[in-house]
Amino acid sequence: MSDEKPEDPSPKPKSGAEEEDTTNKEYFTGERGRTVPRAAWLVLAVALVILLVFVFVQPKWFTHDADDTSLDVPADRHFTKTLEGAGYADGAWLTDDSPSTSYLVTFPADSARDETRLHLSGTSQVAADSVVFMTVKMDGQQVYKSELPHGEHDVDTFVDVPDQIAEDGHVRVQVMLTGSLSDQTCVADHSTGMQVHLDPGTVVEAALTERVHTVRDAVVSWNRDITIVLGDQTDEWRTAAAQLGIALTRAGHRVTYADSVPSSDVQNSIVVGPAQKLGDLGWSATESSDDSIAMGTADNTPVVGIVKPQGDLISSFLTSTSVTTADSEKNDPQTLPVVAATGNEVGLETLGADTSVTQIGDNHKWRAAYSLADLPDGRLPQAVRVALQLPASPDDLTWILNTELNGQLIDSRRLPKTPTTQPTIPLPPTAQLMDNTVTLTVQRDRNIGGCDVRVTNYPIQLESSSALVLGNDPGAGFTSLPRTLTPGSAVYWPDAAKSSAVDELNAVIPALTKFIPAGAQPTFEWNAQPAPGKPFVLIGQSPEVNTLIHLQDGRLVAGPDSSALDISSFDNGMVLQTATSTSRAGGLAISYVGAPGRMRLPTFGREPAQVVTSQASFAVGPDGKVVDGPSDSDSPR
Repeated sequence: MSDEKPEDPSPKPKSGAEEEDTTNKEYFTGERGRTVPRAAWLVLAVALVILLVFVFVQPKWFTHDADDTSLDVPADRHFTKTLEGAGYADGAWLTDDSPSTSYLVTFPADSARDETRLHLSGTSQVAADSVVFMTVKMDGQQVYKSELPHGEHDVDTFVDVPDQIAEDGHVRVQVMLTGSLSDQTCVADHSTGMQVHLDPGTVVEAALTERVHTVRDAVVSWNRDITIVLGDQTDEWRTAAAQLGIALTRAGHRVTYADSVPSSDVQNSIVVGPAQKLGDLGWSATESSDDSIAMGTADNTPVVGIVKPQGDLISSFLTSTSVTTADSEKNDPQTLPVVAATGNEVGLETLGADTSVTQIGDNHKWRAAYSLADLPDGRLPQAVRVALQLPASPDDLTWILNTELNGQLIDSRRLPKTPTTQPTIPLPPTAQLMDNTVTLTVQRDRNIGGCDVRVTNYPIQLESSSALVLGNDPGAGFTSLPRTLTPGSAVYWPDAAKSSAVDELNAVIPALTKFIPAGAQPTFEWNAQPAPGKPFVLIGQSPEVNTLIHLQDGRLVAGPDSSALDISSFDNGMVLQTATSTSRAGGLAISYVGAPGRMRLPTFGREPAQVVTSQASFAVGPDGKVVDGPSDSDSPR
């Protein structure tokens, strides 16, 4: 037998001395037996230092946006009025012939402001040989001026609104372009080649110290698009919603009806119905009261509620200057008579023409838009009086005035060399539509020889005395309706019980507003036939009313024995036409099929009927035949 011992298969643990030799290489003294690596302690120390920096030093880049352009207030205290919200859905274009634009912003009066500013956003295009400056004026005072770079660039500029200018609660913002060519030798066109597009998001904004909480501040905060939410669809509440929609549409808003509070843009909503039913929509009044108008919240956002069915009175109050008295969370108007427009003239300034002093290089344009329904008694204008303040100018300079009506040149004349001039230009009745635009262009011409011509900018002003002069032409077709409906009329809905209130109001109210005269408060008769001998608006069809086009067995028919028109009806669309009752009273008839919603309405002129669909519209003549419109061919012209 051998004296050797077998090898132990399981090795013995190392002695403490041997273990100490290895651990001392990876751990600090005094950490024998612990498992935390040395690197972890270093990371913890660095983290503590960084934390202390944020606690005590508070660097601004930790608490502010990287570009420092935020007003740093919650959404319910961030007041905004964009160009789109002010009615410029596509923004504004500034060009050589129209180098300025302006709009008025009214601020909340009962919520103070910490900071107020204008944010210009859009694009600019400047020719290489031009020098162009963009100027911002507020209430006529220049607050900003900067040269625009050549080529195509983005516009992204912040301009503070001075406290002294904004302290009266509103500000008129005017953006202007001025420029010149650096090389003007032997060129026929001395335009600077500039264009600036201010996009719809250009905004006047303010940081409020508290959120909007009064009726009048909620009203001035509304944008162009407003949603009327029906909490109750019975007849009295449908009437209130219809009257409110007509008044808001006439005031420049675009109204949509719904049966629930929208998920976005909640602050631009109005809820209509009894307080209990509005509670089912998620709206609650700020405080309980018996007033007809109440501030409340929906989705934690301030929203106006109409809790009494007094649509005619409430709509007049909310869309007139009397709303400035509503400086609390509730209001209850009881009497507010509406005075219809009177007189033989309507000022161009009230129709949107800019009457501020501007600079003219080669030419300048002014535009004024008017609806026949907005004019006193629905009368057609017979002329436009143009009052101009002209600058002193050299003897060889001639001013020329060109006048367009709805894109048609109707007059061109030289202006006399006097400081003020007031030419009167006739407006042909046959060229006028329900909605019209008058464009006035002043051009200058110099009768000198040679090539070197120095182009000088001159101040020029369209004066506030410029006006439409009304006439007595009765109009024809649709253009005759405002005068027909002026003495007082009612809106009849014979089959209202068979339709959805939301669908019928969305389809009819925008079209109805185009013909109801300004200041008129029509009554609404649900499930009733037109009264004999009185002007009317008929929604649907009635045996008491004669119309040119009929909806019959799913077809559109017109003419004797349907000989002029016989086509399949649409699934969603409308027919609007002049009509006569069996008692020989005149009026308007509107028929709709399906749920057409808000459709783009055509231009209404002297034709008696229009068929409207979401794709296109066409006119029908007195004989029942389709009227050929402008060619849609894409061939060159």
